[in-house]
Amino acid sequence: MTSKSDEECEKALQEFVRITNTDEACAHFFLQDTDWELGPALNNFYAKSAGVKEPLPPKTSSRTEMVDTATTSRKRKISDESFTIMSWNIDGLDRCNLATRFKAVCFVISSVSADAVFLQEVTPELVDDLKSNLRREYSILLATPHQPYFTAVLLKPNVELLDHNVILYETSGMGRAMQIVEGRRRGRHIKLLNTHLESTMECSSIRKEQLNQCFALMDTWKNCGDLAVFGGDLNLRDKEVGGIPSGISDAWISAGSDKNCKFTWDTIANGNKGSIKARCRFDRFYWNSCGPLQSASFRLCGQNRIRSCLCFPSDHWAIVAEFR
Repeated sequence: MTSKSDEECEKALQEFVRITNTDEACAHFFLQDTDWELGPALNNFYAKSAGVKEPLPPKTSSRTEMVDTATTSRKRKISDESFTIMSWNIDGLDRCNLATRFKAVCFVISSVSADAVFLQEVTPELVDDLKSNLRREYSILLATPHQPYFTAVLLKPNVELLDHNVILYETSGMGRAMQIVEGRRRGRHIKLLNTHLESTMECSSIRKEQLNQCFALMDTWKNCGDLAVFGGDLNLRDKEVGGIPSGISDAWISAGSDKNCKFTWDTIANGNKGSIKARCRFDRFYWNSCGPLQSASFRLCGQNRIRSCLCFPSDHWAIVAEFR
């Protein structure tokens, strides 16, 4: 909570928009981190903008539609012995405040600056905005862009793309799929599996079949000496989880099972869905903890309310894991 009055916050918001020639979503993103102090927020905005440069595009090879981008971002020190990944169901199917919410989503992604990002519930109408907001920082891989909604994987320029493939779940009645990306960073191979498992309690048996299919793929990856990460909006209830291969670990559990980071779909704290009241750990990461990076940290993002529309960027919190 800010110590500023509503009038002071609104004045700072409008001044930020006027000075930077941006919009209220951008202004809110920077002002909320400085307790709505205009000067520090402007300093952060210009410092961030000054770091953006145009690099050469990464090598690409894809079996599905890929958005080719010449990408880079603010330079940050990246250890060979760590890898940061983010996952977020961005709720693109809910049209309520969608343009403002998605702008906030893109700013959060840019701020976290993970090596790779998994997105779920991307819709065709969001693709142009996704490219315009993030193409200078990420290559953008779309899974099934002909569908009403789909997943996407974003890669930093330091991750060379080797292969991109999509496998549809034969059992899905919702168009769900496994989005598989193979890359290389500083000589280390990285295998990524982004997915959105079947939704609703009634589809539990289908969801468990899909989960087992993902675990089976992870099992083939786990002992190869590479980093392998599987995650996304898995819609899982704890009782549905079984058959985890040896050497594969849940990042949240490995990071200490912090209760403050447990519920990623928390409609008690997040009011985007109105009167629905539920707390679930739907969004998860699993990785080959028997491989080169054996420890994990875990946190949530996207938890700041957008002041202009009094909602959150999505009904899901974003999850971020760092493997070391």
